[in-house]
Amino acid sequence: STQQATRAIEIMSGGDDWCTIESDPGVFTSMLEDLGVEGVELQELWSLDDDSLAQLGSQVYGLIFLFQWQNDDKNNNGPNDSADERKPLDEDAIPPNLFFAHQVTTNACATQAILSVLFNTQQLVQEQEDENETDKVSLGPTLSEFRSFTAEFPPLLKGEAIRSSEEIKKIHNSFSRQDAFMTEGKVHIPTGDEEAFHFVAYVPVNNVVYELDGLQSGPIVVGDVVVPDANAMDDDDDKDGPPSSMIPSWISVARRAIQNRMQTMGEAAIKFNLMAVTQDARIAARMQGDAVALSEMEAKRHQWKVENERRRHNYV
Repeated sequence: STQQATRAIEIMSGGDDWCTIESDPGVFTSMLEDLGVEGVELQELWSLDDDSLAQLGSQVYGLIFLFQWQNDDKNNNGPNDSADERKPLDEDAIPPNLFFAHQVTTNACATQAILSVLFNTQQLVQEQEDENETDKVSLGPTLSEFRSFTAEFPPLLKGEAIRSSEEIKKIHNSFSRQDAFMTEGKVHIPTGDEEAFHFVAYVPVNNVVYELDGLQSGPIVVGDVVVPDANAMDDDDDKDGPPSSMIPSWISVARRAIQNRMQTMGEAAIKFNLMAVTQDARIAARMQGDAVALSEMEAKRHQWKVENERRRHNYV
């Protein structure tokens, strides 16, 4: 809608004191760990084919879709936005256990999308843990308290609460690139000629897949999760490629929505990024006793740490 597009322009052209950080799974995983989240990581997806999705494992909490934002309702809102199936839910129709926040700050949209996935993951909210303390999966005290505090807030106040959280903002900003020519408090204002990118999240809640876009008035229902029939799964296992049982059912619903959206984006569709919010892959490796895989994952974590230190360093 024109109102939604106008709101997006106002947000993206207005400055705030949240810094731009690189869209990278190592950055966001480390940021979540600094926030106290346990047992969660982000993985980059290079394809939406079955083989790529099966490699994510069975514990996939949500998908984060980054695309080039344009002042064009068709590209930003996805196909048939005026149709009933693409209409955002009214505020009073949002399920009480679905966390949805309006985007009220520019540079935190990726962080907000990831938090929206975490706040809608019951496994994290309920703070389940294995007998092994190392394999604990939890939001941690900071985000657990934030979610509890904002649970009854309307979407606008949830967005304002994210923007106003000094603890979340401080950790987010700690991953920004150091620039010798930027003084503290100075904010970069887009000129209008620069490319702007936007993040939306896809999450399953109560067997329904939702698209969470903070620039929309409410969450959008993408589709229902259909639990596959056991016999059909057995037949599928005889086919080439990974069996469907290796891919969470809700992801097929989200995949169709993302693919449909990309079809409407034209040339802008080549400028996108897709990440999955998953359980820390080291947990499964430890449970399976796969020392080789665990060693590779620990090496990847070390590389992330090195790269994050480089991002924070001022070489000028």
